[in-house]
Amino acid sequence: MPLVVRNTPRTDLAIADGLAQAGVATVHEAQGRTGLLRADIRPVFRPAQIGGNALTCEVAPGDNWSIHVAVEQARPGDILVVTPTSPCDDGYLGELLAESLRAHGVRGAVLDTGIRDVATLTRMAFPVWSRAISARAR
Repeated sequence: MPLVVRNTPRTDLAIADGLAQAGVATVHEAQGRTGLLRADIRPVFRPAQIGGNALTCEVAPGDNWSIHVAVEQARPGDILVVTPTSPCDDGYLGELLAESLRAHGVRGAVLDTGIRDVATLTRMAFPVWSRAISARAR
């Protein structure tokens, strides 16, 4: 059964903004070479740079319902971070969810899955990192 954790504490956004300005390599090395994304999770468009609070979400293969639930928990300055319970390259996030996330003040998303609507996400300038691009969704 999915678990929804509500009202989690957030880091002050001034700190997150400072980390974003410092850049990935600097922050990675300053924190003891931890917290780096895997090399196969790539930005949808460049340049893309964000900092914020992680709003984590676990999804079942081919089912983005948990992302819809996460959107309702989102606060301004959050970054949606999605991982599947088992590997799946389906397009979990596209234009509609990105618009909803943006309306809740979410700064971007990182998915260990596929995403869709790349051209629209690029036009929206909504930063997304993903492992795959796929129009397939269920």
